[in-house]
Amino acid sequence: MNRSCRWLAPVALAVAAAFSSVAFAAPVELTLAAGPSAYATSWRGDFGAGGSLRLGYRIARVVAIDFQGWETYATVNHRLNTGLSFGVAGYVPLQSVRPFARLFILHQHEEALVSVENSPAGVLFGVGSGIRHRAGGGVTLGVEIPQKRLGPKTEPAFVVNTNALWFPDELGPHWYLGLDLGVSLGVLL
Repeated sequence: MNRSCRWLAPVALAVAAAFSSVAFAAPVELTLAAGPSAYATSWRGDFGAGGSLRLGYRIARVVAIDFQGWETYATVNHRLNTGLSFGVAGYVPLQSVRPFARLFILHQHEEALVSVENSPAGVLFGVGSGIRHRAGGGVTLGVEIPQKRLGPKTEPAFVVNTNALWFPDELGPHWYLGLDLGVSLGVLL
């Protein structure tokens, strides 16, 4: 494991433990969101697009811990970016819209398409020549727009959010600024 990410598992367990005591007293919801994304980076002429998938555990419709993964293509160096983030989000539980903010830590692999062609399985496992492992953090600001319920426990929603990713190293762009669109599904447990 990358030395800069060794603290990820202990932090995730501590946050989950802190929220578990609250979960027994409040409604708990599993959430799944997916959709396309587009972004620009701090490198000149570097733009990208792809898709993301987020799985969350929301308590009392106000706070959530979640994991998000993405796969995107970027123009400079014709590279594939594969990422995984762990975050905490806060929601304003209104009826017609739910604004939210999310803080997260992340690990991203950046790999030229030439390397992907030579070792396609390496993309899935983060191994192979030419992969840059990067760790950083970010923030997301967005809104969920709830739709008609699909039963007493299932609620779909449209999601729109902007995000900023920051990497402290010199292995690639320091900043990624993006826009995500998507659909989500919340299921009360």
